[in-house]
Amino acid sequence: YQRRVRGAVQQTMGFRQLAGIVALMMVGAALCAPTPEPHVMNQGGVPYQISNPPGSTPHWVGTAGDYNINFNTNVAGNVEHFDVYGEVQTKYSQVYWTRNTPINLPPQLVERFKGKVMVITGYEVDQVTHTGPQPGSTTQPGGALGGFSCYPDCSDGDQSVPIYNAYNHHYFGWLTGEDAELYERETPVHLPNPTLTGVRTRTNPSQTEYPTNIVFKENPGGEFRKSYHGYPSGYGQLLHSPTQWVVEPMQIDTHNRNYTINDTPGFIPDFLPRQSQNIMTEKDSLSPLIECPCSDRIWKHSTTTSSILTNSTCPLPISNLADCTAAVTKLATVLSSTQVSNSSLPAGCLMVPSSTAPRSYAVVFNAVTSEASCGSATEKPDLAGSQIGLVNLTVSHDGTTARITMSGPDGAWYGVGFNAETMADAPYAIIVDGKGAITERKLGEHAPGSILASSVTEVSSTVVGGIRTTVMTRPVGPATKDHYGFPTTPGDVNLITAVGNTPELAYHKSRTGGTLTLLPTTASACVCAPVVQEYMSYMNQSTTHWSNYDCLDEPRSDMLRHGDGTGRNLSNSACAMNSYHGGLKCCQHTFFLTDQDQDPLIRNETDTYFLKWRYYFQEYTPATAGSPASHRHLHHWVFLIDANVNDYEEDSADYGEASIGRISAHLTGKDIGLEDTPASWRTITPLVMTPHCHAPSCIREEFWNADTGEIICNVTARYGEGRYGGLNEVFNEADYVAIPPCIFGDQPGLQTPFIPVSYTHLTLPTKRIV
Repeated sequence: YQRRVRGAVQQTMGFRQLAGIVALMMVGAALCAPTPEPHVMNQGGVPYQISNPPGSTPHWVGTAGDYNINFNTNVAGNVEHFDVYGEVQTKYSQVYWTRNTPINLPPQLVERFKGKVMVITGYEVDQVTHTGPQPGSTTQPGGALGGFSCYPDCSDGDQSVPIYNAYNHHYFGWLTGEDAELYERETPVHLPNPTLTGVRTRTNPSQTEYPTNIVFKENPGGEFRKSYHGYPSGYGQLLHSPTQWVVEPMQIDTHNRNYTINDTPGFIPDFLPRQSQNIMTEKDSLSPLIECPCSDRIWKHSTTTSSILTNSTCPLPISNLADCTAAVTKLATVLSSTQVSNSSLPAGCLMVPSSTAPRSYAVVFNAVTSEASCGSATEKPDLAGSQIGLVNLTVSHDGTTARITMSGPDGAWYGVGFNAETMADAPYAIIVDGKGAITERKLGEHAPGSILASSVTEVSSTVVGGIRTTVMTRPVGPATKDHYGFPTTPGDVNLITAVGNTPELAYHKSRTGGTLTLLPTTASACVCAPVVQEYMSYMNQSTTHWSNYDCLDEPRSDMLRHGDGTGRNLSNSACAMNSYHGGLKCCQHTFFLTDQDQDPLIRNETDTYFLKWRYYFQEYTPATAGSPASHRHLHHWVFLIDANVNDYEEDSADYGEASIGRISAHLTGKDIGLEDTPASWRTITPLVMTPHCHAPSCIREEFWNADTGEIICNVTARYGEGRYGGLNEVFNEADYVAIPPCIFGDQPGLQTPFIPVSYTHLTLPTKRIV
């Protein structure tokens, strides 16, 4: 598994996420079907297998025999299947990472299972082009992509796309029932990759006994097609009254347009960004683009700002007059600067507004210890702030009524979105058109959104020197949930601003972001020690705040102290923005991963293909007085090597030479992250363990009972091999084809489940080529 690396490199980007189903899911030995199996979708290449057959670990205990990995015959009873297709469109080096329009399940299945329970007993995933019919496609011409479904299948016209032409970084797939609803989360959750998509049970559902939605996300990435996604007999994922499928894939376009997307010449690189050379993919089999390099399209910047308090006391005070004066100078004009020792004043740095000069303050540093507060918690101070940019903006208010002044080009529309860094934040915005008419809107992602009921009153609209200045008032509080409520405490408000080149609102001519700092105008305020805020932006079009992405300290993870994986006392580069070279932060939806000056090289050729899933299912029979239910439901158990960061950058111990890297997580049963279980539980029965290890340098992942020193699951990655065909062929590509799971149960060839309790200590080491 060791690989030679070249001398001039950037550090590599890899990802380590372990996922599980009431239980986990994880890799090693091999049981394969010698001949093609009817209705199994991903035929050929590296065979399906599990990692824990008899004798795979020293403490193996279970049922002798060979486990049957055929999806149609590995469980008792009749097994059927249906197919779903999620559409993807990209240009070279582009990322597709968004939620598709929900896809309706085949109507005959929806009708058949209305009021009943379907059991998913396994599934397969592939990426295909499709030339046949697309029954019930939810893709809108010129709009959002969706997909279609078939029962039992419509595989005629399907042709697999090799992984070196289109790379699946990860996916989420939800099956939802009639009592489920989609919603948008306020902040992303790591399950294990970040997503804003949420699915929940509707208010007043038709039943509460069975799940209304289930999610599939195991073994994504390079291993998504030939890692076995089957469940032991008698278990499955239960779904009441299934109606739709929702898919959220992350795909990276690595297709050299000198060949068709279905051609199998092996990886033949097209042009690459300068930030692309790395150890993992500096070979001849997969593109460096799969590592999401931070090209020169990504800009990193930071701001240092002080928090301003008009009540309470500073948690971290400024310690001297010079620092106090410097902090206030960044906020406003300083008229004077003095030091006092007055126990009746708050301790530390104070800014006192001038009664005659707007946005001007006297700086006072109180050098004595004091219990005095920075103001009253019940009083709302008068606030004001200005932002100069594409649109000049001033906001002032007395806690009740806000006065807003906006200036922009006469004859063209201009606008400001509040409390937002991008249009994807769907902010409240005020738009002034080319004739001075004012509208309020809730913006959409790259869309004008919807008009809101007016809450503003125009005071004046004047034009001087080709600049229109509009003054308006409105209540400080929001008129509806979609209107913005202005802060009543000092601080920053993120803004997006834009101007057009037409009188009516249309696509912007220019846009930018900014910050409006609201300062007290009548009351003194405490100024606390400055805080550094870090940001990453793409082409000055979207900006993300680098927050809550800090590696945890030991014992939870090695990432912070030994994160390069080679035993040195170094943080992993993914733990800090300035040392971050690539990963999810640089790989958002529609981003191009090549450099800006390479845009002319990107052909205007869009690949269209589908992420295709085949679900194997049975009908559920409820328990009766004389017999148990036909199936037990599997819950999800998902965790990361580092609980906060799901990127991992690799580095070699000796520059330019291959070596083995290893990082570990240390946690207990209660910390692992059961997703859909009661608040109180005593034991877990792992039945399926599947790790994820980003291609293509993974060697092994392990799961240990740290209390007993017993290895529970030993997972070794599988790569394409000559004995299964050409190393350019689909399902047998040269690098990273499968991570077989550990499956537990009572069937022949299965290991008896290990049952951890909430306080069981677990260790999860992962080894990779670095």
